[in-house]
Amino acid sequence: MTKLNASETKTAFATRVGLTKGRISQLVADGLPVRPDGQIDVAEGLAWIEDNLDPSRRNKGGAPAAPARVSTTLAEAKRLHEIVKVQRAKLAFEREQGQLIETVAATRTVFARARAERDAHMAWVQRTAPLLAAEVGADPRATFAALDRMMREHLEYLADMPLGSFGDGA
Repeated sequence: MTKLNASETKTAFATRVGLTKGRISQLVADGLPVRPDGQIDVAEGLAWIEDNLDPSRRNKGGAPAAPARVSTTLAEAKRLHEIVKVQRAKLAFEREQGQLIETVAATRTVFARARAERDAHMAWVQRTAPLLAAEVGADPRATFAALDRMMREHLEYLADMPLGSFGDGA
């Protein structure tokens, strides 16, 4: 996937957020941040639009006013539509910047890591049992059998724990 530039022309940014270039120019006059070279920093622009896009100022001078109930419903629908467009554009930008990953890829990675850790724990039992038996003067087979059983019980216990019980890793 090609990396997205951190800045775009007003036209490209307008396309990204689903607005016209003229509307972007109006928003620039209202405070949408623009770099000295005339381009818009995508992350800053998306954040500004999400924080400042006023539904009452959109489509000014457009269609004649409808009855209050219909107008309110239509205005609310348009407002929600604009919010969704901005949120989608923001998510697309974050994905292009590598800040988001797909759920399938994350699940596959976590599963592979868990499998590798399980295999490492089971290999540890095989390496450690003879050493422990020699150190305490016990039967190596009995020591291995006991350690193996305990490790499997421990791994089953961990597998049964809900993911939320491990904390957020912070």
